[in-house]
Amino acid sequence: MNPELPKDLGRRLGDLSDLPEALLKQINAVKLDDLEEQIVTLLREKFGGVANVDELIVGLYRDYNYITEDRRKLGSKLYRMQQSDLIESVPKRKGVYRLKERDA
Repeated sequence: MNPELPKDLGRRLGDLSDLPEALLKQINAVKLDDLEEQIVTLLREKFGGVANVDELIVGLYRDYNYITEDRRKLGSKLYRMQQSDLIESVPKRKGVYRLKERDA
């Protein structure tokens, strides 16, 4: 990694809720893939902002007919969503995730 580049490069945009839709469509940082959108929607609308991996697997199937091929792949997706500041893991609770405070 280039030592001159900040570690949080691309994640310093802050709250984007005030931006018009036309501008949001141009920003790569806010584009979620379908599975990410489904996970965020499940967390927000079905699970009150917090769920464990099992609840997400069942919710993805029941609401979207999405069958998780491998639990590890979903875990990897959740990890990447954490790194993108979409969700966070609940401290001292393995496999439990919640929306970041700004999204809840």
